[in-house]
Amino acid sequence: MDGAGRWFFQRISGIALLVFLLAHFWVGHYSPGGEVTYQKVALRLVQPEWKLFNLTFLVLGLSHGLNGMWTISEDYITREWLRMTLFGVVLMAGLYLLVQGTLNILAFQLTM
Repeated sequence: MDGAGRWFFQRISGIALLVFLLAHFWVGHYSPGGEVTYQKVALRLVQPEWKLFNLTFLVLGLSHGLNGMWTISEDYITREWLRMTLFGVVLMAGLYLLVQGTLNILAFQLTM
């Protein structure tokens, strides 16, 4: 993806993340139903549509962040080897977080 494509993705993903964040806060904290408890959250997290919601939120957030880090490194780090090394470290951290987040979301089961 070229610079203009990454710029456009950053704007669109930022808007989508805002929508996901508002939905997350509304459902988790402001929707009718009383106080937030582990049991209520767990009942929601075992549903496939909420797993998909959370996976989409995770992937979109990580890709938005990694794209931002890449753009910043291109703008401010002039040494190619340093830019690629730092981005490699950030990419590995992002992949680790993606794997851990995905495993936690998919493996979540309701235990009483």
